[in-house]
Amino acid sequence: MSEWVRARDLMEAARRSAIEAERTRRALERMASKEGPRAQSYSPGTSPGRVADPMAATDERMDYEARMRSRVEADYAIIDEACDVIYGSDQTGSGGVCSLLGSAYADCLWWRYCAAATWAEVAEGCGMSERWCRDAVSVACDAVDAYGVGRVVAGLGLAEG
Repeated sequence: MSEWVRARDLMEAARRSAIEAERTRRALERMASKEGPRAQSYSPGTSPGRVADPMAATDERMDYEARMRSRVEADYAIIDEACDVIYGSDQTGSGGVCSLLGSAYADCLWWRYCAAATWAEVAEGCGMSERWCRDAVSVACDAVDAYGVGRVVAGLGLAEG
């Protein structure tokens, strides 16, 4: 686990990573939609007998995917670190913020930072008001900062370990 100065730094890095990973996924999806068989065009201005590379779109997508692979892996590594802080390293809720403050706090963090959701989406996903979710995120980040990232991942409060 990398050492983050503050919980908010890790969570904001996870949010940026989630946004970037989604942007890359959408770009690959758009590129993939250009692949495959196309109907023959009879429109004026096209040259008959022109041979186009039917694999050009696929090759372009595969090249882009290869270039993005290490960036996407780095993005998901940061998101995984945030998930460890939120739910514990075994992702069962037996550690992390989930074990210390409860699942509602953990879920607010996950929706806001790992899913890169808007506050309205966080509130909807958690079934709470936006105000409550904002406060919960603040309380959770303050708790992580007070206990320390390593202790929170292990699910240890101040009295334990």
